[in-house]
Amino acid sequence: MQMALCPFNSFLLKVINLIKQKDIGEIFIEPVDQNEVPDYGDIVQHPMDLQTMADKVRDFQYNSLEALEADFNLMISNCLAYNAKHTIFYKSGLRMKEQVQQLNYYNFL
Repeated sequence: MQMALCPFNSFLLKVINLIKQKDIGEIFIEPVDQNEVPDYGDIVQHPMDLQTMADKVRDFQYNSLEALEADFNLMISNCLAYNAKHTIFYKSGLRMKEQVQQLNYYNFL
């Protein structure tokens, strides 16, 4: 039903699901818990994660693939800004960025 009514949003959700498949450590799946990481907000002014991106699709907040890509890039930038280069989180951010850049979204139209 959603595909018939909102094909663009269905496409964006497929893209997010493809990205989620690349996140094998589930690092980017949901918002950072700032109770567990209390200084996160001191460094990251605009948090972003895949759950928030999916919620934005469902709320019709994206009007282009580029807008979704901007949030993905924000998510990766936040990861790299907060985490030290030697951590698994930083390395996962770099790997995720590389893997997603290799995706051809337009095969899913």
